[in-house]
Amino acid sequence: YLGMALGSRKLYSSPEERIAVLEEMFDMDIDPIGRMDTMVIALGCAIFAITGIFIVAAWTKHTYRPIRAKNLPLTTVLYISGILWFVGDLPMNGHVLLKGAFSECKFWNIWVRVLFCFIYTSVLSIRCYALDRVFNQNKPTKGLAYYLPSILFVGGYIAYSIVTTAMSGHLTIGYAEAVELCTTTEGYVIVTLCLLWLNWAIIITMMIRLRNIQSTFNEFYEFLFICFFGIAAMIKTTTVHFTHPKYPLVLGYRIAETLGDVLIINGIILIIMAYPVVMSLVHNKEYEREWLLRLRTDGLQDMYEANLNLRAEGPAHYARMNGSSPNQIKKSMAEECTRDSRFFDTHRFGHNNHEQEDTGMVRNICDSYRALEEAIVVPHNRGTTSKHCFETRSVSSLETVDDGPKGRRIL
Repeated sequence: YLGMALGSRKLYSSPEERIAVLEEMFDMDIDPIGRMDTMVIALGCAIFAITGIFIVAAWTKHTYRPIRAKNLPLTTVLYISGILWFVGDLPMNGHVLLKGAFSECKFWNIWVRVLFCFIYTSVLSIRCYALDRVFNQNKPTKGLAYYLPSILFVGGYIAYSIVTTAMSGHLTIGYAEAVELCTTTEGYVIVTLCLLWLNWAIIITMMIRLRNIQSTFNEFYEFLFICFFGIAAMIKTTTVHFTHPKYPLVLGYRIAETLGDVLIINGIILIIMAYPVVMSLVHNKEYEREWLLRLRTDGLQDMYEANLNLRAEGPAHYARMNGSSPNQIKKSMAEECTRDSRFFDTHRFGHNNHEQEDTGMVRNICDSYRALEEAIVVPHNRGTTSKHCFETRSVSSLETVDDGPKGRRIL
């Protein structure tokens, strides 16, 4: 039947007859395309719209340093790749009839779905590589050595797309006009899935290296969640393709495949961007101040400025901690604390009856500055750590500061 379909005219004269022909051909129940498929498309678009709001909000606050540290341009490429991956899923997962433009199976599968799935995972690999290069290898994010992996990734996948497009549809993917279906060979599916698994293996390898970053900005746990979702998606896709190769004809399977991809694509982006975007809206000054204080405590300001295009001024920009005298540091800290007091006096975070809480917030910030000041001028001594303590939301203990020069090979 399938051989006849590949080389024949239509075997039916109505949609109902088409379903009957397919059921006889494959000896299985076929679910026609209908309202549920439209709802899946609408739901997918809505989820991407929510993620898009976060991306737009991040760009409106692109100068906010915790957001800039997330590499917003690369995250935007991730989002666009995810959208195109979703668009390729719609015809390939059977949510639309493969007529007219949708009958170009090689274009939708090779150049839209597969290519941008490759690009999406490659961007995650590149993001891991950038963090590893800066904090583990002590190298800048510029030059041929930095851009070469990106060129090899994208160039290799484009070459793969060109080769598979040039090959016969009987060897890769083709269109059976008689039954309006895209048909793929097992070899093409195996090679494509192996390349995707290779990509995730690279991401996991780079993620393991990120655990060596001794910093409060260690993104190891963030990538741990990303890898969990990614491997879950790969297991799902691999299992479905080999146990139910005709899944686009079954409503439950095609919905699970498409919505699974949508949730994973958007979930990974939100893991990266949601928290700093939300904090920039609800606790703008406080979160940035805490973020900068942690950055200073780790001794990473110069590295961030040089490699991530950040100018990390904030609770300790006065010190530079690389050449300022203790008296200059004390003076700058006192000025910073005075400015904070004036700021809270002028711009109350609440109503008048919250005055005591506001005063306490200023006191906590000033106490943190004084603790950092004493950490600078007092010789490193584990015995003195119990006398000073940062606010728990900012730095766990002064021991973090004292041990900094000892354990951080990135310096």
